[in-house]
Amino acid sequence: MKRLTERGVAGALFRYQLMANIVGTLIIPLFIFTGIKIATGHCKLEVEIFGVTHGYLYIVYLIAVGVLSFKTRLNIIWVLVMCGAGLVPGLTFLVEWWVVTRKIHPLLALGSEVGSSSAAP
Repeated sequence: MKRLTERGVAGALFRYQLMANIVGTLIIPLFIFTGIKIATGHCKLEVEIFGVTHGYLYIVYLIAVGVLSFKTRLNIIWVLVMCGAGLVPGLTFLVEWWVVTRKIHPLLALGSEVGSSSAAP
């Protein structure tokens, strides 16, 4: 629970990763059940349940993307890619990994180096 309410970049990063994994997981069965519904006409309830759940949690995901991008000053292109990734099955996992390893972790490492060098006499 502490990581969820943590302030700063680390907390925003954890909330983004959590929401990316939830939204990415929910969109996969949504697409599967939508395909079944289109092909056979069945699974209407499943599409409604997963669709509404994914829709509301996608809004929370967008807020998490906005907070993380505000705190880390990400390029607008990356913000748009992160927002769009929540609409394509499986893409949230790839984009989350890419953004965290290529953009956020180097930023956190740079911040810790700056903090440790400024603390030295």
